[in-house]
Amino acid sequence: MLLIQRARRRRAQQQQQQLPQHQQGPQRQRRRQERIFRTRTTLHGLREHDIIQRYRLNWQAIQQLLRNIEPQLAPNLQTPRTVPAETKLLAVLHMLASGSFKKIGALVAGISQPSFSAFLPMVLDAIIRLTPRHICFPNTQQKQQETKQGFNLINGFPHVFCAIDSKHVRLVPPAATEHLYRNRKHKHSINVQAIVDHQGLITNIMAKYPGSVHDSFIFRHCTINQHFQDGRYGNGLLVADQGYGIQPWIMTPFGNPSTAAERAYNEAHRRTRSIVERTFGILKLRFRCLDITGGSLLYSPEMVCKIILTFAILQNICVRRNIPLLEPEPHMPEEEEEEDSGHQHEGDQQNTAAGLHRHQHIVNNFF
Repeated sequence: MLLIQRARRRRAQQQQQQLPQHQQGPQRQRRRQERIFRTRTTLHGLREHDIIQRYRLNWQAIQQLLRNIEPQLAPNLQTPRTVPAETKLLAVLHMLASGSFKKIGALVAGISQPSFSAFLPMVLDAIIRLTPRHICFPNTQQKQQETKQGFNLINGFPHVFCAIDSKHVRLVPPAATEHLYRNRKHKHSINVQAIVDHQGLITNIMAKYPGSVHDSFIFRHCTINQHFQDGRYGNGLLVADQGYGIQPWIMTPFGNPSTAAERAYNEAHRRTRSIVERTFGILKLRFRCLDITGGSLLYSPEMVCKIILTFAILQNICVRRNIPLLEPEPHMPEEEEEEDSGHQHEGDQQNTAAGLHRHQHIVNNFF
């Protein structure tokens, strides 16, 4: 028995001698690995072209936006590794612009994915608080007159100071209410209504209704429609597709024009309303999250609506600052034109006698 114990002690001593020196002895401690921090993203050293390509805004626009939202993004506790407000903003802008979602956005910004997920809603909320500053409907007579003149120069359509359209943004729906988000193409989406002026500025946006809701229903429950009914906008007109009913303030094209005047009306209407189609096309090019090639947005419907509102604000910043689109201008696909005509019947049911009367009056007197 004594020999066996001695043999065990010798074997233990030999194994101990084979270990590295820092691991020998009963008091050895685990070697602590040094943490490696990734480099945080900044605008330093980037050319203007590279900044626009990566974030869609130029240097001046990013700095102004940062000044406006920095109080909401400032951390409560300052530590050496606290994520600065600039890094938070740049990470979110890169994600929205590239459509790469959280993993790549966090990697580019030099932060962890959980950290990115934590401050993403904070950045979106801070930008959305700027909505009254960047999305403004032309409520004054002077602004309305300027907008009417701008639209009239496009193709001679009278009294227009707004163009309206709705587009579907894909998302993964909640299981409990999946049927509400299924649109007429049997895809899941949020139905987004936008009203734009002659410059392509978004003057009103509604991003809260699921894909099953019809375009005309959204507009009927919009405050802008109520203001038209109250006579706040005088003889001003909205140009819309056939998914909307004809009202004294909403003009849609003829489904089957039979006279030269009706065909001229339709052509002027198409050219005038094309500004809203172009705006949606530019949004998809500028912010890849909206492009169907990027797949569906993997967020809750509430978060998707916040992202869409953020897009509208950023788009208006780009238009006002003349920030170039670094890709070819969009062309409206034929399938989208067919999509508009596919739900024409529901719009026709909303036609009113007063609307049809003004519709014909415009054809007779201007075309």
